[in-house]
Amino acid sequence: MGKRSVAGESGGCERMWLGIGSVKGGVGSTTAALELAYAATRRRVGRRHRRVAVIDLDPQAAATEAVEPASREVGVKDVFATRQQLSLRDVLVPTSWPRILIAPASRELANREVDLTPASMHVLREARDSEEIADLVDDVIIDIPRTGGRVAFSGLLATERFFVTAKATMWAFQGAEDMTYNALRVKGLGNDRLSVSGYIVSDYEESSASLRILNDMRARYGKLVCDPPIPRASLVPDALESYHTPCREFGDGDLSSVADRYQEIYDALLKRERETDGG
Repeated sequence: MGKRSVAGESGGCERMWLGIGSVKGGVGSTTAALELAYAATRRRVGRRHRRVAVIDLDPQAAATEAVEPASREVGVKDVFATRQQLSLRDVLVPTSWPRILIAPASRELANREVDLTPASMHVLREARDSEEIADLVDDVIIDIPRTGGRVAFSGLLATERFFVTAKATMWAFQGAEDMTYNALRVKGLGNDRLSVSGYIVSDYEESSASLRILNDMRARYGKLVCDPPIPRASLVPDALESYHTPCREFGDGDLSSVADRYQEIYDALLKRERETDGG
């Protein structure tokens, strides 16, 4: 059901594997992955805070840059290697963001599109199913590239709860449709745990055109559209890309509203998981 509980910890310990992605660029997928990871670390399992692993599958490595890994000697490319393959556990490294580990991305990850074997495409799912890193983290968040290639496919094979990101534009709405199709295709091809948990509309600025698209998305996806949308805040790139800082820690009021919305999205998901677990 997308989670496992560990006995002896107050309230249980939901093991959630979340995927974040879109087939369109510039719609906030990496921002969503990072902000949801940060939101998770603000919640508790018993007496301690939750711990998160971010798997960066994007060769541009924006998520990797933002969290400043302690080392880049190994990375997620080595998990997919056909020779001298490493486990996911082997490549997770600490970051400057407390309680967040990362499997770093690099430009070399793009080469895996050529040599990724069918067996290698399942390594992340196998890590999930074997609970290889269950003693290290509570949540795994996968930043899925928009390329739609083999690396992206491998990320979707491991995903249990998937969030599609979009902006309130027709172009991005079409991308959300395409990403939904890809996710459902992967579900039918070997990952029956995968479900679309929400559509995150980012960088939202009220206008008649954007409201029309938002209403179209609500009509299409119903309560899966995360409402209200993430408000537009021009300093988001400054916080994450320039200062490598979560929005909430950047010290700007506009960014607090962005952080609040991601926290609400994460909290709602965690609540649903716990209710399902309790039922």
